[in-house]
Amino acid sequence: MDVPETTTADGGGPRPADGCPVDHTAAAPKAARAAVPATTLPGPKQPALVQAYIYWNRPAAFLEECRERYGSRFALSIRIPPKPLYVLTDHEDVRQMYLAPRDVLHTGRGSVTLEKFTGRTGLAWLDEDPHTTRRRLLMPSMRGRALERVEAAITETARQEVAAWPRGRTMALHPLIHRVTLNVIRDVIFGSARPSCWPELLDVLQGMMRINDHMTSVVTIHKMSPGLVGLLSAIRPLGLHDFLRLRKRADALIGEAVEERRRSGVDGDDMLGVLLGITHEDGSPLTATEMRDEMMTIFLAGTETTAAGISWALEYLTREDAIRERLLAEIDAGAGDAYLTAVVNEVLRLRPPLAMGIPRAVMKPIEIGGVRYERGDVLLACAHLVHRDPEVYPEPGAFRPERFLGAKPGTYTWIPFGGGPTHCLGLQIGVFEMKTVLREVLSQHDVLRADPRPEATRSRIVVTVPAKGARMQLRARSPRTARLAVV
Repeated sequence: MDVPETTTADGGGPRPADGCPVDHTAAAPKAARAAVPATTLPGPKQPALVQAYIYWNRPAAFLEECRERYGSRFALSIRIPPKPLYVLTDHEDVRQMYLAPRDVLHTGRGSVTLEKFTGRTGLAWLDEDPHTTRRRLLMPSMRGRALERVEAAITETARQEVAAWPRGRTMALHPLIHRVTLNVIRDVIFGSARPSCWPELLDVLQGMMRINDHMTSVVTIHKMSPGLVGLLSAIRPLGLHDFLRLRKRADALIGEAVEERRRSGVDGDDMLGVLLGITHEDGSPLTATEMRDEMMTIFLAGTETTAAGISWALEYLTREDAIRERLLAEIDAGAGDAYLTAVVNEVLRLRPPLAMGIPRAVMKPIEIGGVRYERGDVLLACAHLVHRDPEVYPEPGAFRPERFLGAKPGTYTWIPFGGGPTHCLGLQIGVFEMKTVLREVLSQHDVLRADPRPEATRSRIVVTVPAKGARMQLRARSPRTARLAVV
């Protein structure tokens, strides 16, 4: 929509409407200024289907063009049925959003795209006290001794998996990386008591998630009539038929894994052990659906994001020789991981897996940055654009890990996995996993690009990935590199 004459280009405050060259509101205290209705925020005019298609195929470029044209706050229509999504790109706006009271903004309703995977009883769907309670109960499976156990498992899993990757042929690395992340989440959920059905469940989960490469993945099939779902399923290239078939099998296998664990009597600090110990206020245990939803949530959210981050890291490192050589020198020396950590932080800045963050539904009216949002509105903190603010990150498009040497990422200026009270529970695991897999890949292989040109971005459900899946070739690490390591 066009910007009304009574608002600034970015919706930040009122313009004089009487032709007077002096803005008499400029000297007024900020609190005294009238808030601008969110409905006046500018944004592209294309129909929702067109916007959704453009975003799906070129998300980064589309977002950058929107901020350049409409300012730091704008409205998008990329959901079906059409409804405005109000995009925030200024870190001060993001800070206000993250600090909003929990009864004002809800994230559970923002997970509607994922419901086909996760159901709607897990942590991602909960808000306020129920979210706080479930989060507190699940936290032991990702902290303390459980975290130490998971990190040890990640190290061994990465070593074995990466050593088995094919060499000498050009291929997309993303599917191989995604398989590693699924095996890591296996250890988060099941610990050392891996279910006997895991080999099949691994294949079924990876096959089921192939729908994420199709725009069909964002369709809310639970809101459709059975007839329409059947029609879409009949169009095999959309991937919905295979998804529904594999989802049914995944549900059955997860049920088998839970019953096998229950019969074994094995306790543990892994997620399944924790879930088996959770009870409702009336003393009843979680239902099979509740357990399935919680596990499927982390199978999806805990793998897609990390796999995207690792893929982007290899995409950048294979184009930046000096950075790669410096990183290799640190890895070979084995004296620390300060530069590796900086590389991971910079990759997550440039290519945050959740480029658009988790949507927040407005439950009570709220004013952010001089804009008033009403009940029913939906807000998004756009990590991709927050991370490319030149006032925070000079030359924001440049890959410079040095930005994070001796400096921790900012709470509101570095948000690759979201933020606020519902921030990612497995952030530590994800970052450790990225560092571990990158260390193994670079230690074992020389990684060669198939094309010197940077890969564009494309959507994969709610994350962004290299458009060609990080298409590269692996070779055994060269003697020259090995000699450099000795020196």
